[in-house]
Amino acid sequence: MRIHTYGRSVSRFVIDRVLREPCPPARILAVFQNACDLVSREKEVIGVVGPGIGNGPLNVVVDRDYAPFQGLQAGAPARLDRRHLQLGGLEIALNGATVWEPRPNWAVLRAHRCGAATRLSSLSRLCRVRGPDNSLFTLVDQAPGAASAHSPMGVAARRAADALREGWTGNGASLREGARLMAGLGGGLTPSGDDFLAGLMLWARVAHPDPDGFCRGVVQTAANLTTTLSGAFLRAAARGECSAPWHALLAALVDGDDAALMGAAERVLSRGATSGVDALAGFVWMRPRP
Repeated sequence: MRIHTYGRSVSRFVIDRVLREPCPPARILAVFQNACDLVSREKEVIGVVGPGIGNGPLNVVVDRDYAPFQGLQAGAPARLDRRHLQLGGLEIALNGATVWEPRPNWAVLRAHRCGAATRLSSLSRLCRVRGPDNSLFTLVDQAPGAASAHSPMGVAARRAADALREGWTGNGASLREGARLMAGLGGGLTPSGDDFLAGLMLWARVAHPDPDGFCRGVVQTAANLTTTLSGAFLRAAARGECSAPWHALLAALVDGDDAALMGAAERVLSRGATSGVDALAGFVWMRPRP
């Protein structure tokens, strides 16, 4: 049975870099109720998602939240071009899709980095309250005497995070070591350690003196040590690209509106079982400490 739908929006990265002519061969990477991930021969990933997930650096957003991906199989071929996608019996027209820009205005955000840094403690407190016990935030940001700090994952996470802190100050060897230890840490399609690295690279875009160099040091080490999907998200973060909830959080961070900041942070935290809190943990890791 053929299902026809249309794209509401498509990331600029997807339309410019993945759906170039001629489009590379692709296959279905993974199928979920309201999302389907595709991967090209060059390991570029496209997330075909409903509006409930919304805009992201790898996403094509289709017209409504329903289950159009039922019956699709991971590994099956996909046909791509700039006008439409064909995934088995699902055909998606892209002619009328809006092009969404995944890069925030980093120049504006960097101009307000001092004020933004003072508000990271509020986000840290929210992570502490909302983060589940198995989130990376609880492993790297707790008292050293806590029981879980001595678990294998807790020890590895703290060692990696401490090395990344040294790497922030210009120690290239520590940066690469921290990225190596953090990459792929935890389970799932986007492991917790990768989410942490993505959040850290977004903060580097705001506050690091050499964000390109810092992000390059992280991604060149980490992206090939994890899953295909997670590697694609790490490369997006290294380019300074992030999802719509992160755009809202970054805007609220510099606008000084506490209610807007907390609301945007809650939307980030709602992503995945721990993905949101782990990414936010990386974002706030370099905050000023008492």
